[in-house]
Amino acid sequence: MSAIREVLFSLLFNAILQIGLFAVIAAALSPFVGKARARYQHSFYLGVLLLCLAAPVTNTFWRTRVSVATKSSSQETQQQTGPPKRSFWPWEDHSSARNSLEFGPGVQSAIVAIWGLIALYQLIHLSRGSYRVHRLRKEASPLSPAVQAVIPAWLKSASHPVTLLESTTIEVPVTVGVFRPVIVLPSNLTPRLGEHDLSAVIAHEYAHIQRRDFLVHVLCEVLTLPVFWHPGIRYLLSKVSQTRELACDEYAAVRLGKRRLYAQTLLRLASLCLHASHANTMGLSIFDGDNLEDRIMKLTEKRNSLSRVGLVALALAASITFGSGAMLARATSLHASSGSSNNSQAFAGTWHWMFKGRSFSTMILTQDGTGFSGSVTGSKIALDDQGYLSKADPTDDSMPAPITKTVMEGSALHVTVGDGFEFLVTLKEDTHAEIHPVGAPANMKPIPAEKVH
Repeated sequence: MSAIREVLFSLLFNAILQIGLFAVIAAALSPFVGKARARYQHSFYLGVLLLCLAAPVTNTFWRTRVSVATKSSSQETQQQTGPPKRSFWPWEDHSSARNSLEFGPGVQSAIVAIWGLIALYQLIHLSRGSYRVHRLRKEASPLSPAVQAVIPAWLKSASHPVTLLESTTIEVPVTVGVFRPVIVLPSNLTPRLGEHDLSAVIAHEYAHIQRRDFLVHVLCEVLTLPVFWHPGIRYLLSKVSQTRELACDEYAAVRLGKRRLYAQTLLRLASLCLHASHANTMGLSIFDGDNLEDRIMKLTEKRNSLSRVGLVALALAASITFGSGAMLARATSLHASSGSSNNSQAFAGTWHWMFKGRSFSTMILTQDGTGFSGSVTGSKIALDDQGYLSKADPTDDSMPAPITKTVMEGSALHVTVGDGFEFLVTLKEDTHAEIHPVGAPANMKPIPAEKVH
């Protein structure tokens, strides 16, 4: 359980730092990306969003895997011959100590619990949005004959089949559905729209269907659920939403053939929906992104998009920049530890095994490279029916037995003595520990141990 807590804690801190790093890089490149066509901008921000989600997970579990491998193989105190092996990455040998966060188990548990509650709240919020979309689709009705008469002819022969419905519960047109997409029009709005306005609205919403934006939108909401609170994630999600609407505007303007006329339709529709609410959070509305002014300007102004050479240069520059950022994120990834529980130095010292206030065995642990050497004096113990010590005395032979092997097992140190005796040492405090003999009766209580200063 402690290992899971530490992994989640490490993941949280890596996400905070690395998502912020990639979001800052994306913001720095945004003026150049904004000169590309909308669909390329949308792909760029989607790629950065996926990188922000993948980097903390990859770096956290990569470092955890390295840490586990080190504990299982490198902390044995058996004598080795030959020079130590060196890693290909020069910083890898020392990064574990340099990039380690030490927090007590209580602090880690509290932060992970708060994180889990926030994620649970967002999950409930998304579930409610999904339910509203399901209910909207279920309660929507077919279009009235008057509206069906002005449906653009191109929609009937479109490559992606689509169903048009209307509903009294919405105030702006929305698109929902992955496998059976539906465009839902507000019943109180369609009578006030002319044929051209209705064609423009349908063209924009159909662009969402052709681009499979609803599926991408749902995946983004689900995948970012654990880190939706991060400002970098909120920034990238807003850019994804804005560029998605810009791309649909480009499609609708080409379909209609008149960019300025389409821009006028957006303004007219916005004036009719001034007080519209965004209750259906999982549906795609024509006014998502909250960037109507920017959309109008891009439709009306004359501007040249980046040439193919410019796009290649921008893609190359972005790849180099984010590649460098990924290497930096990996090199500075953090690994959480539980303070003294994972600090091997805290095990070093002279320990007295105690029974009724007196010492009956002495254990000496000396740090030796990545493991420990030392010795343990012999003892004779007896247990009562409840598993407590009823007797504990030193053996007649006062010669200590050498420690031949030590291995970290989570937060405990597994010690093997030369005579075959094995036990686990678990730190309670810096000067107090518990001894758990291996192979002892199941009900045996741990033996208290105290470190001598």
